[in-house]
Amino acid sequence: MAIETTLQARQKWWNILYAVICAVLGAWGAYDYWVTIPRKEAEVAAYEVAATTAEEMEAKARAATAAPGGAQPLSVEDVKAYEAAKAVVDKGKPVAPAAYDRPVQMWLYIIGCGVLGVPWFLWEWLSSATKKYRLNADGSFEFNGRTISMEDITDIDMSKWMSKSVATIVAKDGTRVTLDDYKFKNSNLIIGRIAARLYPNDWDTDGRDLNKIRAQEEAAAAAEAPERAAANEPTANSTTDKTV
Repeated sequence: MAIETTLQARQKWWNILYAVICAVLGAWGAYDYWVTIPRKEAEVAAYEVAATTAEEMEAKARAATAAPGGAQPLSVEDVKAYEAAKAVVDKGKPVAPAAYDRPVQMWLYIIGCGVLGVPWFLWEWLSSATKKYRLNADGSFEFNGRTISMEDITDIDMSKWMSKSVATIVAKDGTRVTLDDYKFKNSNLIIGRIAARLYPNDWDTDGRDLNKIRAQEEAAAAAEAPERAAANEPTANSTTDKTV
């Protein structure tokens, strides 16, 4: 029976989730870059103008008071300007955007997350969804529109299989095809069939390490041996007593 891989559901949803996160971060960066930072800069500029105006009006008032002939009050326009400026100053000096704020928003969030991140994760999902690996009943292997006959599959690299769920099929002409069971469902069955055919003493058709299984069974048997010996000892002593 033929075995064909499909994209693991988690791969689809993780890539979509990452794309959404990147889109949100990109939108956040764009809002900060074109709205928040300019608003803060305008607030700082308005504060500086207000502070200068308030100082000028206060200086003008002091000069008028000190002038010969008595106090010369500020005009109505000057008083209104002073009150408006003082109201802004009394709110406190706003924090100016840091020098790195614009570059960070532009390169990290807008470009890094929005322009590059969103398309990358969508492409990763869609391109992976179109990939198919198939092991036919006759042992031939198909991938990307190409077929390798069973006789031309000369080896399979299982060095990363147990640690990373990745194995590489090696063809006679040197072609190497890497299967990742984390990304593609049923990869373990294809890998197991090929590994069991090439190395029947080391792997079974489900991709399980037979050497590891045997070692575990031997360790379990060794651990149970003292218990079995202890369980059999009373029987042996009872037989000896009857003989005596």
